[in-house]
Amino acid sequence: MFVKDKRELRKEALNIRKGLSEEEIIEKSKLITEKLISLDGFYNSKCVMAYMDFKNEVMTRFLIEHCLNLGKIVALPLIDCVDGVKKIFPYELTNQEGCLKPGTYGILEPVKEFSRKIDPKDIDLVVVPGVVFDVKGGRIGYGAGYYDIFLREVRKDCLKIGIAFDIQVFPSIPKEEHDILMDAVVTENEIYF
Repeated sequence: MFVKDKRELRKEALNIRKGLSEEEIIEKSKLITEKLISLDGFYNSKCVMAYMDFKNEVMTRFLIEHCLNLGKIVALPLIDCVDGVKKIFPYELTNQEGCLKPGTYGILEPVKEFSRKIDPKDIDLVVVPGVVFDVKGGRIGYGAGYYDIFLREVRKDCLKIGIAFDIQVFPSIPKEEHDILMDAVVTENEIYF
């Protein structure tokens, strides 16, 4: 029996994360990036899907830059409406300058006209944002369900790696049938498999 439901945990984690200074976010994000790029799954991946951070999330610019420097294909989510349903579509990012514009919720997204759509089956590793994670790969997002839907479209062997600050990881969180577990959760101090 969980004392707190997803909504309460989300609110608590967002309030705690809001208290991080810009310097803390930058430093911790660099440490998280170092841990993530040390994983064999990252090294062996040809196509990495990241996200563009906002509102005190783990910064992804260091990871994206590293991927581009290594010649990896970098995909970013673009939220689009198809048949009345909003969902994530991955688009290739060739550089971080001029190929992005504010999209859903003001989050930077690839500009469709200047980007190539990526087949989700071509993605080897997805870096997944979240508000709360647990040590067994459970994840609570912002509540829209975009990633729960999208992660069903990738290959079974595609690595799903959540990145978060230590303060966002709990021993256990409530899970529902539709929730997708992460293969790993990387924080500034730990890698949970």
